[in-house]
Amino acid sequence: MRWRTSLSNSPVSRISSSASMTTRELPMNLNLVQRSILDRRISLIIYALGVAAYGILMTSIWPSMADDLSTLEQLWENYPEGLKTVFGADIPFTRFDGFLTLEYFTIMWIIIGVAFSASVATGALAGEIDKGTMELLLAQPVSRVSVVLSKMLFHAAGLAFLIAATMIPLKLGALVIDAELSTRGVAALSLLLFFFVMSFGSLGFLFSAWFSDRGRAVFAVVGLLIFAYALDILAKFNDFIGNFHFLSLFRYYDPYPYMHSATIDWSDLAVYAGISLTASALAAFHFRRRDIAV
Repeated sequence: MRWRTSLSNSPVSRISSSASMTTRELPMNLNLVQRSILDRRISLIIYALGVAAYGILMTSIWPSMADDLSTLEQLWENYPEGLKTVFGADIPFTRFDGFLTLEYFTIMWIIIGVAFSASVATGALAGEIDKGTMELLLAQPVSRVSVVLSKMLFHAAGLAFLIAATMIPLKLGALVIDAELSTRGVAALSLLLFFFVMSFGSLGFLFSAWFSDRGRAVFAVVGLLIFAYALDILAKFNDFIGNFHFLSLFRYYDPYPYMHSATIDWSDLAVYAGISLTASALAAFHFRRRDIAV
């Protein structure tokens, strides 16, 4: 699982955070990834079952609503303009993909996805420090950077699994109820969800590397989510605040074009990718340099 090249003849009993490392290792340690899977497999399964069950609920509701589309359309038209602006005035509520966008991917899935991401990210570093187990981990022949990157790999894999658990029931359910749901659109939306939540998760790793208290790291992620969502809403109503709309991660999140026509805005994904890479690099850099008793 790990390549090691000795640079001296003296035995190495533990790996410290100093720059004068006596080993060279692969960036990621598969043993740590496997440990993360074992430690969090129950919570990951619970999250997956939750999103799958909610997707099944959405598909089971749609046929009864589709039987009376005129009433549904009239109900949507009677919504206050402010609410339609917040949730997406251009999204057709009378289409299955529009219904899913408004009822699932605008708010509900974001809460679930970011909750999972924050749980993994803050527990990966700050959680280990908080429990007093990080010292034991760092006493093993593994670098701090490898610890961070290995836990990030599990986070990315877990997020991909969660998205698959979301999309597969929706697509199968659409086939069962004979509703239109583009396969390419599902794939495109999956890509958007991955990059969007990864940006929050990577920032969560940065907070986790910065704080020794997991509660503070969780609070920082939740605060960031609330700030981003509030800024996104206010920017739609106030021109002055609109000048700062680019600071909100929701500014680049528009799920309906992805799901409906598989229209991918690569510039938006590039923003999320840039945030994820920068936050991940800063998390690894800071965690490598910070003082932790070993």
